[in-house]
Order: sequence, then structure tokens, then C-alpha cells
Amino acid sequence: MKRFFAPLACLVCLALAAPAAAETPNMRQSINYFMNYFNEAVVQAIQIKEQEDRDGLTEKRPYTDEFVFYQDLKARIEKSLGLALNLCDLYYIYNKTTYCFTKDEKNYLFDRLDNIMDALQKIKDTPYVGGDVALENKSGAAARQLAAFNERVDKLRAFVKSSLVVFQR
Repeated sequence: MKRFFAPLACLVCLALAAPAAAETPNMRQSINYFMNYFNEAVVQAIQIKEQEDRDGLTEKRPYTDEFVFYQDLKARIEKSLGLALNLCDLYYIYNKTTYCFTKDEKNYLFDRLDNIMDALQKIKDTPYVGGDVALENKSGAAARQLAAFNERVDKLRAFVKSSLVVFQR
């Protein structure tokens, strides 16, 4: 009976731990999420450029509010990509060096994650130059592009919050 107790206890512990581990993303899922974020952001930047070309904003109306709004949105997409790259690097490095992190290094890691999260929120919340006129039409292309960007940034922030458990193990 004693021979079976230890393996049985291990199986019970594993069975109970599996659902908790399944709720949070692991490092591989995190890296995949960032890759999807990059792809979506690049596709959106290309769509904005195509929209500008289609509407002739660059040649015909280079300094209208709509053109300035699109330029601001593309700059924010680029900034968010840079921050997402930093997040991806942190996740990748942590995945490779989990055993090396001291308490100070973990504090630095969490501070860096907080700073990136704050920067993403500031990028999203800062008023857009020329945004009032460009966003008058709630169903227009500019409003759709802005909604897609805001949704992607919100999902990224939510993903990072949900995956912080990975760093605390």
C-alpha cells in the first residue's frame, strides 16, 4: 500500500495543478502572442498607407486633419511595436534564464513591465492631432483604424497582466 501512496499523491497533485497552469499563458504562448501582435500592427500600418494612397491624402491634401491623424496613428503603431518588442525580449530572456534571476533582477523586471504598460496606456490615451475632425464620422475609416489600434493595445495590456504569474514562479 505504501508503494502506491507516493505515486498516487503525485498524480493527484499534478491533476490539481494542471487547471491552474492552463489558465495562464506559458512563455511559448507569450512569444506567439507577441508575434501575432506584430503581424496585426504591421498589417494595420500597411492598410493605413493604402488608405492614404487611395484617398490621395499624400499628394492632394498632405496637411489636412485626416492626413495628420493618420500620421499620428502610424507613429503610435510604431511606438507600440517597439514596446511590444521590449516585452517580447523580456519574456524570451526570462524564459531562457529563469534560474539566474535574483530578487533585484525580478524587481527590475517587474518595474520594466510596469513602465511598458504605463507607456502603452499613455500612447492610447494621448489626444490625437487632428483627431477631432478625422473622427467626426464614427463609421469612417479613421474611426475603424483607431478602434482596431485601441483594441489591440488593450488586449496586449490585458495579456501582460494575465501572464505576470509566469514571472512569479
